This record gives sequence, C-alpha cells and structure tokens, in this order.
Amino acid sequence: MGALRQTDSRGRVRRAGRRLRSARPRSTAVALVSAAALVAGGIGWAQDGGSGTSAPETTAKAPAGEVAPAARTEPAPTARPDFKAPFQCGEKEWTYFSEHDYPGAIDINWRSGQADMGKPVLASADGTVNLGEGGGAGKYVELDHGAGWQTRYLHLKSQGVKDGQKVKQGDVIGELGDTDAEGSPHLHFDQRLNGEGVEVHLEGKNLAPYPDQSNRKPLTSTNCPGGGGGDNPPPPPPPPAKQATKLEYTGPGSVANGSPAEVSARLTADGGKPVADRKVRLTLGGGDTAQSCEGTTGAEGGATCRIDTAKQPLNGEGTLPVRAEFAGDGQFEPSKADARVKLAHVTGRATGLTVKSPLPGLEAVGPAPDTGDVRSADTGRQAPPCAAEVRAVLLTAGTLCAEVNTRPGPLSSTATASVERVKLGLPALPAIEVSGVSSRSTSTCERQTGSVDLDLTVGGRKIDTGGVADQKVDLGLGGAQLVVNEQVKGPDGALTVNAVHLKAPGGVDVTLASSTSAARNCT
Repeated sequence: MGALRQTDSRGRVRRAGRRLRSARPRSTAVALVSAAALVAGGIGWAQDGGSGTSAPETTAKAPAGEVAPAARTEPAPTARPDFKAPFQCGEKEWTYFSEHDYPGAIDINWRSGQADMGKPVLASADGTVNLGEGGGAGKYVELDHGAGWQTRYLHLKSQGVKDGQKVKQGDVIGELGDTDAEGSPHLHFDQRLNGEGVEVHLEGKNLAPYPDQSNRKPLTSTNCPGGGGGDNPPPPPPPPAKQATKLEYTGPGSVANGSPAEVSARLTADGGKPVADRKVRLTLGGGDTAQSCEGTTGAEGGATCRIDTAKQPLNGEGTLPVRAEFAGDGQFEPSKADARVKLAHVTGRATGLTVKSPLPGLEAVGPAPDTGDVRSADTGRQAPPCAAEVRAVLLTAGTLCAEVNTRPGPLSSTATASVERVKLGLPALPAIEVSGVSSRSTSTCERQTGSVDLDLTVGGRKIDTGGVADQKVDLGLGGAQLVVNEQVKGPDGALTVNAVHLKAPGGVDVTLASSTSAARNCT
C-alpha cells in the first residue's frame, strides 16, 4: 500500500514517513499466472483506462515448420466495484476537489465549517473493515473490497465499525470529522488498486481530472437503501432532529482580581438529561477586558475551567457579567447562559485630626488631612499631603498624615493615620499630651485587624495603654472621657480604629489618627 499522506494547512494531503496498516492478504494467484503467461507465451496486456479489465494485445508466432502452441486464456482481474458516493442518498450539497499529488484522493465537504461535524460517512461498496489512526490521517477506516480494491475514509470524528467487520454498501462506517486536519471538517477519500492510487470513480463516472478548491464540483449520492442508483434516487431520510440544550452557570458567586477564578456551567438536553463530552466556553467580564477559558462536560454535564488571574474593572455595583456558551453540533442545538457575579473589592479611609467643638479657643478642625473614601479592586495608594501643624488656643498638633493602600491577590486594604504630637488643655480638665500617635486598620476577605501606638500623659501622669483595645481614661469632670485604641465595627462591616477619642461636656469631640477599612463582595 502507498505511503500515508498528511494534510497541510490548506487541507491538502502530503506524504508521511509511516505507511497505513496494510489491508488483509489478497490473492496473488491471478498476478502470478499472468506473469507466467507473459514469460512462457509472450502475451502482453493493455490496461483499459482504469476500468479494471484487461485484453490480449499480441500473440506469439511459432517458428516455420512448427505448430504454434495454443494461446492460454487467463482470467481477467475482477472489474472495479460499482462505487457509490460515501454520503447519504440524494445528498447534493457536497462538493469535491483535489490538490493532492497522487491520483487516488479527493476531498469532499459541505463547506459549512464546524456545522459539518458528525455527518454520517457511508461505505462506498461492500467490504471488510481495517481501522487505523494517526500519521496525518487522524481516525480512518479502510475497506478491502477484494481483488485488490480498497477505499479509505480519513479524518473521521469517530469510527462506527469494528476491525474485521463486514459491511455493505451504504452502511454507516463513521462520522465526518477533522482529526489531524487542523479544524477543517472534511472527508479525504481514496480509491486504490493493489495499494496504488487510481483515478476516483463514483456513481459510474470517472471524476478525474479533479477541480481545485476554487472550482469545486457538486456530486449527488445514489448510495441509497436497497442498492439505490438510477437518475431519480429516492430522497434521503430526514436527518434526526437536534435536541435542544440548556446551560446553567454553576460557578462561584464572587471573584477577586489577582487571584484564580474557577468558573463552571452545566449542560443538559431535553428533560434535564446531562450532555457529556461537549466543549463549553466560559467568559468573565465583557468587551476589551473579557477573559475566557474552555471546559469539557463530564458525565453529569458539568464543565469547569480556570482563569489563572482575574483582572476586571470595578463598576458601581461591584458586579461582573459571566457567560457560558455551547456551540452545538450534529446532535445538539447551541445554547448559552448569562449571569452576574460579584467582584470582591476593598474600601478605606484615614484622617489625622478631627475636632468638633463650640468652645472659644477650640475651633472645629477637619478632618485634616483626609484621604476621602477609597474603593478599589486593584493596587492603589491614596495619600494626601501631610499637615505640618494645627494650632488653636486650647490645642496644638504637629505633622499629621493619612493614607490608604489597596492590593489584590490576595485582596487587602490598609488604612493608616499618624500624628507626631498633640497638646490639649480644656477648662477644668487635666492637660493631655500625646506623642508618636498612629493607628492602623487592615481588612482582607479572611479577617480584620486594628492596632494603635502612642505615648499618653494625662495631668502629668503617664498612662500605660498596653495595646488593649477600647481602654477608657476617666477625666473626672461631668463624664468627660478619653478612649485609647478605640475599635468600632460598623453596620457595613468596616473596622474603624481611633488612636485617641475625647468626649467632654458641652459637645466637645476630638479624634486623633483615625483609620477605617473593609473588604466587600467576598462571597
């Protein structure tokens, strides 16, 4: 048998180094007897233009005076089988062409791309099955029709017969595919005699010379039940109705930038029956920032794939579109599903000093400096210029700073505020001095933490805060109170850490180094 020819990027077949597995042993008796006749009797044979029959060309003459021996009559090779087109009866949509470098091969297709996938491929004549795969042919079926005749059917999606099986003309032997054909579903069809390619004959016609791709020729099949044939073959049976499908997004309800996103969907057919072994494409986001991956459905119809690192913009609602798509095939209709998922993000705010007071000499301040509200799903830093000094009759403060830092993968928000020094002297209250003041509030999707550092002196007495949250210092006048390392969890889940918070009679409210953080849409 001739060497296997691989397809190139245009769907053409080229030779490969490995040969297809040979057909089962053929009888060589006729060939041996014919060769002996040529030697002994001087008889030559002229081929009949590919018809498969042969006729005597010359007869040897005996020398003068001798009686010429009787001419031997040898059996002619079996005629070419009545090959039918290898597709369904009455089909007219298929066209054929060839750009191959040997005579026995044509390419046949509907020119409908992936919609052609899975169409039935039929036996061109009765024969015995040899199966194979690889070497540029993909999955293929070879039929041995006897007397040296073979046909081959390449690039199949599936082989619907078994090795050694006997098939009849018109039996389905596989499905049209694109194995080893670079995503171009078509049927590469060969006819061979004694392992050598011969010009393809189908429907009683020699198709050579073959057109090229730009001048394809249509071909109508008479490969009909009961033998078919004739000028008016019966119409083909209607193709089986495709089953409607339904997709449902089953992935997580929240994704975070900078982290992997496992997305999934479930594909079912009529009645909720799972559809297995089908490709489902899942897309997170939309437009220029869309990120996609592809999964294959399992026995329960579920398909999962992974987007290695999510990177999506944060909108006002903190949500993202997600879509699942099944392209459909010869058995199932296409379907898609749209859903929305949350995009995890963080918030934060930091302020240096805030004063609310009706007292003369303690005017209202700020907050100063103030980062304002920060909201982000990505890396960011918000840090207004530090305030060098705040001065009033009853209060002085120096070098006040605030900033918020956000990061993805894993997602976090850290708000920090600091005040270098503060002196506060209110009427009838002990003097308050604070230095080295800082507060920090940090939030991730897993936890929140707060901390404070400072040195505190009240009425000349140093107060040991010890890092304890919400430590209260009684100032002794009308319920005036100082809270150190005040930590407040808001109704929205935000953690606010105030380094020092003073409340005194008359509506005085002073906050030093306040930081707030929160993580949102984590689940």
